[in-house]
Amino acid sequence: MNTSLYDTELPIRSEIISTQSAALEHWASPGTWLTAVERTAAVEEVRRARDADELPPWIAPSTVEGLIPDDHPLPSAAIDMVWRVTNHLTTLTLEWYQDLVPSALEAGEYVELIGLISQVNLVDHFADGLSLPRPRLRQPIDGEPTRITPAAAAVSTHWVPTAPIVDDSWQPVDHSEGTGLSAARGVPNVRRALSLVPPERVMQWVLIDAHYVPGGALGGDFAESVWSLQRPQIELIGARTSAINECFY
Repeated sequence: MNTSLYDTELPIRSEIISTQSAALEHWASPGTWLTAVERTAAVEEVRRARDADELPPWIAPSTVEGLIPDDHPLPSAAIDMVWRVTNHLTTLTLEWYQDLVPSALEAGEYVELIGLISQVNLVDHFADGLSLPRPRLRQPIDGEPTRITPAAAAVSTHWVPTAPIVDDSWQPVDHSEGTGLSAARGVPNVRRALSLVPPERVMQWVLIDAHYVPGGALGGDFAESVWSLQRPQIELIGARTSAINECFY
């Protein structure tokens, strides 16, 4: 199977190819807080962090001589944050976050980077797991960050500000009231996690819906088959992977 992403005989679903291709375009585009050059550099830094000899979480890579290029597009705080989240996710604390935001990074910059880190890990672990070369990054696209922040964003149940969202894939919108706000009720926190930077939230769930199950099916019938696996098989793999990665959500 020769696709624009992978040269392989493996039967990769078209949904995976199309969403990963969309992610590559997304990473190379100007973001909300970061330029396309900075976003591409962040993606490259995720890969560098994962492939490098592991540093202890208390050592910032920006302080290691010769490890980070002097002309890196990202500030040291962003580079150190990318490495810490990529390699030592379970060591993150609220105190660590508050030392970083807003003194070194804006909350929006932090959330945008978190979105990129999550997306890159999903795509690259897919390729690594199949022993395929990781998709090649595209050239950054000219343009400026939008710096648009949702008006209703506020700190509630997350470290970072989040915003109310209308998520049709999770709960249908009741248009009879003319507001569409009913869909925001009952949307789980994990669906709101990147809502301070909406394009990252959308891209994250485009990928998850194609690689896991569509959002609207999360609370559906567990006896149904999804893609080529039965739902219980998917959840068993997901639960085991989460446990190994110490993800206790």
